[in-house]
Amino acid sequence: MVGRLVLAVVMAVGPVPMVAQAQDGSVFYPPAGCTGALTIQMRSCRVANIYTCAADAPGENWKLVLEADGPVFLSKIDRETQWLESYDLFPTQHNVLRLPADDPANLTELLETGIDTFDFVQKMDERIVRVVGYDRLTGDDVIIDGEPLLGTEFSARYEDFEGTYLTVTGREYVSVRHRRFIGGVTTRMQDGREVERDYTPIDFIYPDEPGFFSKTPLYDCEASLARYVPTVKGYDQ
Repeated sequence: MVGRLVLAVVMAVGPVPMVAQAQDGSVFYPPAGCTGALTIQMRSCRVANIYTCAADAPGENWKLVLEADGPVFLSKIDRETQWLESYDLFPTQHNVLRLPADDPANLTELLETGIDTFDFVQKMDERIVRVVGYDRLTGDDVIIDGEPLLGTEFSARYEDFEGTYLTVTGREYVSVRHRRFIGGVTTRMQDGREVERDYTPIDFIYPDEPGFFSKTPLYDCEASLARYVPTVKGYDQ
């Protein structure tokens, strides 16, 4: 099933650095020229596999997110956590950051000052969307599965030519070691409807550890609310 889904995505969006299925049907490996770095098992029936590719600029890395039925999201960020491009897979949508941003996401600024504002534009297929908001350190730092994480809160407003159509708020984490945001609890408000999701990390798995680059999420998969909601801004980077 997953192999067919990946093939369908590649055919739909063109040459994308997707992971290839290994002989072991429970494991994924990065494409040629890329190296697996980290697997994160999260709540709400999600697992993320992070990898780097030699052809990319230093500090850039990819993340493939999978749910129980297979891959749902692929994203690429840079060293400052700018969401350079991403693919929502159901339905398929290609998102690209317009560079340079007016006020780019900047992890260094967040770590040095405790707050980082952003104001940038994404091209979502044929739609142009402006994203405005902030990330802020809260001091609610934790250690999860031996991994030190900084607590953050965020707010983001999404605008198109008709005005604001979506707001997203929440609390998540930053890994200084990996220079990336790690999921937490987010709330989306759109068309008067509020949806909350909990993508809190549970396991951090490294190369040569059991479960590394697994395609199978482990937690909350029996819950009826474990349904894919398209990621926005990169708060599931």
